[in-house]
Amino acid sequence: MYRGPLHRLSGDSGEGILKKGELITALGFIIASIVTLGEAFRLGFGWVEEQGPAAGFTLFWLGLLMLLCSIMIFVAGLKKKNDGEPFFVSKEGLLEAVKIFFTASVFTVGIVYTGVYWAIIGYCLLFTRWLGKHRWSTVILFTVIMTAAVYFGMEKGLQLPLPKSFLYKKGLFPF
Repeated sequence: MYRGPLHRLSGDSGEGILKKGELITALGFIIASIVTLGEAFRLGFGWVEEQGPAAGFTLFWLGLLMLLCSIMIFVAGLKKKNDGEPFFVSKEGLLEAVKIFFTASVFTVGIVYTGVYWAIIGYCLLFTRWLGKHRWSTVILFTVIMTAAVYFGMEKGLQLPLPKSFLYKKGLFPF
């Protein structure tokens, strides 16, 4: 049974509070997805000949994916019989969440100062080695594959230029 701070605020035994929170959050994401899809329809989401994707192309696919995932989470939440244990049962759970937040923050700030590709390299290295505790050979292989996938998918495939580093602007590095 959940006995955290929400238990004291709710005034009940705590049964079902995590399930209710999960369902409300899923509904919020469903609404946000519908708004995102509406904006994609307004902008147009098809492929423009000789130009590439229309302005709402990425919004459409992200909104659709988010909608499908949110619906799946909502349906799974309805079928759930009990809450089980909350995520932050231990200090280890909280520490893992802080580590993930830290790496995501470094990645986000890194985009501004180093461009997308160097930020991806740093994020993949940090995340897979520090959090995943993988061998260096796996870390390097994963990092190269992810960076190449983003480059060829976005720059070459979708023809969407991403922010580059200062090394690119000086002609010292390809990205």
